[in-house]
Amino acid sequence: MAYFWLHPIAPFRHLLRRRKIDPGSLQTRLTAGVVLTSLVGVGALSSWMGWRMQQIMLDSYRQGTALIADRLQEDVRYYSAMMPPQAALDRVIDHRATGDLAIWVETLEGDSRSDPSRNRLAQSDVLTMGSWQTSGVSEALMGMAIPPGTKIVAVQGWQLVVCASPLEVAGLPPATLYLADDITADYGGMQRLLHMLLLTSLVLIILLSAAFAFYIRRTLSSIRQLNRLASQVTVDTLDQPLNLEAAPTELQELVRTYNLMLARLSKAWGQQKRLVNDVSHELRTPLSLVQGYLESILRRGQNLTAAQREGLEIAAAEASRTTRLLSEILDLARLGNGQGVLNLEPADLGDIVREAVALATQGQPKFSPVPVKVVASAAVVALVDRQKLRTALVELLDNALRYGNPHRPVEISLMCQGQWATVQVQDYGAGIPTDCQGDIFDPFYRVDEARSRSSGGTGLGLTLVRSLVEAMGGHVTLQSQPNQGTCFTLHLPL
Repeated sequence: MAYFWLHPIAPFRHLLRRRKIDPGSLQTRLTAGVVLTSLVGVGALSSWMGWRMQQIMLDSYRQGTALIADRLQEDVRYYSAMMPPQAALDRVIDHRATGDLAIWVETLEGDSRSDPSRNRLAQSDVLTMGSWQTSGVSEALMGMAIPPGTKIVAVQGWQLVVCASPLEVAGLPPATLYLADDITADYGGMQRLLHMLLLTSLVLIILLSAAFAFYIRRTLSSIRQLNRLASQVTVDTLDQPLNLEAAPTELQELVRTYNLMLARLSKAWGQQKRLVNDVSHELRTPLSLVQGYLESILRRGQNLTAAQREGLEIAAAEASRTTRLLSEILDLARLGNGQGVLNLEPADLGDIVREAVALATQGQPKFSPVPVKVVASAAVVALVDRQKLRTALVELLDNALRYGNPHRPVEISLMCQGQWATVQVQDYGAGIPTDCQGDIFDPFYRVDEARSRSSGGTGLGLTLVRSLVEAMGGHVTLQSQPNQGTCFTLHLPL
């Protein structure tokens, strides 16, 4: 039985092997519902048709046997007018009996079970010869208590329609007429027909399931296409509306609503980019002038008091920090707008690293500088923008020098890994907590807000590093453990 229940899922075995079936998906639910409905509907219809066909066949045999019994009595009465009743009974039984129809008559007196032949008035020859006798069917019939009426019984593996009816003929004692019609061949043919009907139903269920699964998959392909298109939407493609051809009406309405949302997002994003760009550009110029005036006053202010000099130095430092912040915001805005121009060319990464080290170590205190160690086994040439890569390395070195262990050097390693050139910047400071590593490249994100502000951090350095490296076709990875240091790795195409 379990084997037949597995038949409806046979068309989906290749899907089960190829991909994981999601029981919560709409396609799986619709397919399972259609398969179960087909199984119940076709199975119930086939079962009812098989049962009904079997009942019609058996009813026809019952009616035919009952009709033969009625006509046999009429024939006996008819021939009794022309010959003795016993002779008429024997003649009619011999005439009506066939190889598949056995007839016998027993009186109602005595015990037929103790001596069946003593009270049997007549019987057809088929009961004493042939397969009826050798198979034991005749003996079983003679010893069976058969109630009046017509029914179907199984005797020694044979299927028989047995009929018992009273026989009243003038000149004969009251008796009972018995008929046994062998329907084994027809019954077997009916069983084979029912099996064929069941097999046909299973094949039909399989075909319907496969057809419905294909139809449901085709119907849901528009939803999958919409999902694929939606997953490909980026900041650069917000102004490109989605388009689905030959999609259902409900899905077309969803696409129109989605496109309206994309248009609003594109407009808002454009306004945000223009605001950031304009504000950064408009503020950077006056801040640069303010910073220049402050530094000029500090250089020429020999008559300044200690408090005035301290105030001017703080103002100059904040102006410098704000100018740097605006410069980074402007660079990020240009990269996001696609306005950043890259000059990609093959370059020796060792030279760029040494230039970045020189720039990053200029501002260190002379009494306790943190050393920087460069490790390069061989010359590494990659396709990069020298200025942009130098800026990214300066940002990483600045973080490493600022937050690393002042008693251990910052290490920069150059190597080749497959089709990539890698630059690793390793420090041995406090490290980055695991729960913060996923957000470390987000704009204005700080692991320690107080420490970052006191050290002059803007929160945009790592964001700028990632944007610059990705603009050059590379990517940045991070490995860090608390109290063991942090390692940033730049992967750049060779």
